[in-house]
Amino acid sequence: MATVTIIDKREIPSADPARVGRMDAMITYSVDTFRTYLITMPDELLGGPDEDDVVREAIKVDLAERERWAERKIEV
Repeated sequence: MATVTIIDKREIPSADPARVGRMDAMITYSVDTFRTYLITMPDELLGGPDEDDVVREAIKVDLAERERWAERKIEV
């Protein structure tokens, strides 16, 4: 399990057409000095007692997808 640092959280208008008029949370996190990433999620998922768990799961999914593509070699 990696330790990440949450750098920032901003509320932005959702870009999802199904969520017009609602806000999303844009969370910037850092794995190390050279790897800083963003995740976006509905802002209403945050603020409860399980807020850390929600963010943790979203970061796990994001990192798993990045790892899936890391160092992939294709011939063209």
